[in-house]
Amino acid sequence: FILILLVVVFQSCETEKEIINHKIEEKAITEENSDNSFYEKHSKILNIKLSGSENKELIKEVSEWLGTPYKYASNTKSGTDCSGFVQAIYLKIYHISLYRSSFDQLKNVRPINKTELQTGDLVFFVTFGNKVSHVGIYINDNKFIHASTKRGVVVNDLNEEYYQKNFHTAGRVITNYWN
Repeated sequence: FILILLVVVFQSCETEKEIINHKIEEKAITEENSDNSFYEKHSKILNIKLSGSENKELIKEVSEWLGTPYKYASNTKSGTDCSGFVQAIYLKIYHISLYRSSFDQLKNVRPINKTELQTGDLVFFVTFGNKVSHVGIYINDNKFIHASTKRGVVVNDLNEEYYQKNFHTAGRVITNYWN
């Protein structure tokens, strides 16, 4: 009788393990499908080929800013300039307080080569004068998002002639600076 009872108990444990493993596998498949649909949706919104490894919070947030009108010295979804946009995104997503101007935001980064760009890195441009006057956030696939004076928050390609000509540097935000 004890032998039969042990066999039944062990078999039920194995069955429980199989059920638990199956539920874990189902959850992973559901999450993967959810991730796939998230990246597909935001690829269309941003018109960028997303790899599926980008920071989901960042992608969701910048998507919500798309189309925000340009407003000098502002950093809200009702109007923003380039550095205000970058500052607001970094504070919300990464909890990092950046300097306010694009020129000063250079102090918040460690320069990197354009070929090293990763989602969330900053790209800087000299659009007038001889110092940095514009900044954007790199997303993926050579694309970055920024607040354009004429079109508001938009996505552009670093290979576009205007951005190639005015590109200054790329940088990865330093998380242990003093400001």
